[in-house]
Amino acid sequence: MNRILASSVGLATTVLLVSACGGAGKPATNYSRAAANATESPSNMETSAYPGSSPTGTATSTATSTATSTSPGASPSGTESMMSPMPTPEHALVKVANSKYGKILVGENDKALYIFEKDKDNTSNCYDNCAVTWPPLLTRGKPQAGTGVKDSLLGTTTRKQGEKQVTYDKHPLYYYTGDTKAGEFNGQGKNQFGGKWYLINPDGKKVEK
Repeated sequence: MNRILASSVGLATTVLLVSACGGAGKPATNYSRAAANATESPSNMETSAYPGSSPTGTATSTATSTATSTSPGASPSGTESMMSPMPTPEHALVKVANSKYGKILVGENDKALYIFEKDKDNTSNCYDNCAVTWPPLLTRGKPQAGTGVKDSLLGTTTRKQGEKQVTYDKHPLYYYTGDTKAGEFNGQGKNQFGGKWYLINPDGKKVEK
């Protein structure tokens, strides 16, 4: 009988051990899944918190746009250069030169000087595009008379912007951009900006040849 009792106790012990082992297996499996989920979760949270490359793309785009808009281009530099006025002399010099038209007035650079028949009463009527094509002879102070120029005929008139333009016998004087060097008279007799343009002689008379 003792053998039967011992066998029964052993069998019961075996059943309990098997049950215990089987029960422990399920929690282990559940933990593994929980651990896997815990590992994936931070990754998912990170992805949703930092969506792809959008922040980087936005920052780069903004920086590029800002840099482009604030960087100075070549056009303002070119435009400014084209619009820069010639230096105005303290005392503009008017001289006499020989030409195929006879004696005429020229500037200190020996380029021909012209008068505009539209100008009246010592007043210039050449502004804006006209003054770009026909730059006025400007001076800061009293103009100087070279040899052969009558000092009594030299004077000035005040332009709209306040600059002083040299006059001769009350005719405002101009250069012509079509004359690129001394000895050229490409502006003679031209009809532009509402009137004709002429060279002027030392007597203050227009040259009509």
